[in-house]
Amino acid sequence: MGLNHLPSQSHALYHQDFNLWLERTIFLLKEGKVLEVDYTNLIAELESMGRSEKNALKSNLRILLMHLLKYQFQSAKQTNSWLYTISEHRQRITDALETSPSLKNFLGEVLENCYQGGKR
Repeated sequence: MGLNHLPSQSHALYHQDFNLWLERTIFLLKEGKVLEVDYTNLIAELESMGRSEKNALKSNLRILLMHLLKYQFQSAKQTNSWLYTISEHRQRITDALETSPSLKNFLGEVLENCYQGGKR
């Protein structure tokens, strides 16, 4: 199945072969064939990407806070792996914020929740 099939098939293609649907969508957008784009699934995928980015940031923050708390309050059990984890997740958060600076606002919104999760 090539990239140039009927637009009505695009929606079905999403469920049959995601990669081919993605390639076709990119092709259609690059070619300016916007009327043939499966916008329903494109919008769903874009929203999903946003959720994934936020979930990853939240997870990294939770792990960072948990290890910072462990490092501070369980000094007798401190290990180098905790320091590595702290460094790694700080870097992941930094990288995410460099790629998507607008996530800084989200980080502030979830900080308290992540802190509470890190205390458990």
